[in-house]
Amino acid sequence: MTRPKDAARRSARVWLREATHRLHLDLHKHPLYRRLPEPDLTCQELRATAAITYSAAAVVESSRASRQIWPEISLSDHLQDLARDLGDQACLPPPPGQAHLTTEAGLLGALYVIHGSAFGAASLAKSVRRAVPSAPRSFLMPRNTEAWQYLCRLLDAVPAAELPLLAQGAKEVFRNYKLLADFQLEICRAAIPSGAIKIPPASRQAWQSASR
Repeated sequence: MTRPKDAARRSARVWLREATHRLHLDLHKHPLYRRLPEPDLTCQELRATAAITYSAAAVVESSRASRQIWPEISLSDHLQDLARDLGDQACLPPPPGQAHLTTEAGLLGALYVIHGSAFGAASLAKSVRRAVPSAPRSFLMPRNTEAWQYLCRLLDAVPAAELPLLAQGAKEVFRNYKLLADFQLEICRAAIPSGAIKIPPASRQAWQSASR
């Protein structure tokens, strides 16, 4: 996707949102993600989504930390919360596509997707609380206004020549989310003969006590 002719009058993040719109919509149609706003959402399904978030975000944060850049948009605190809730269930296979993290622009595009997911999570928080009131909800990444504003400034400073790399990084994260969601769904379908979208109870007490 090439940048529109009126790019000078539009922010890079608006262009990036348009570039990833189709992948974003496709992810929301995934069976696991379609369950999140439902009133009969189970703790097991919520935990599966948390594991996906952890695996996708951990790869991105590892690359950011190894480069020692942009501590203002670190994902480490969020990952610590997820790891505490998930325990040994946090250890999913890493997503295969990592080429997007070899450039700073690609890494920035990846961070855009992870941080941007907080806006969608905020819209789900109320329905998730009603469905599974006692379950850990660390996958609902809290919105950090200062971090988001800092990220937006970084995005808008990306040179026009590097915008394709920015989009590549963002798109790869969406694809990795999809791969990880498919992986969790296959585990579920292998464990439940009926093919229902349910995940076996987690080993962590926090999740077990909240299971429906």
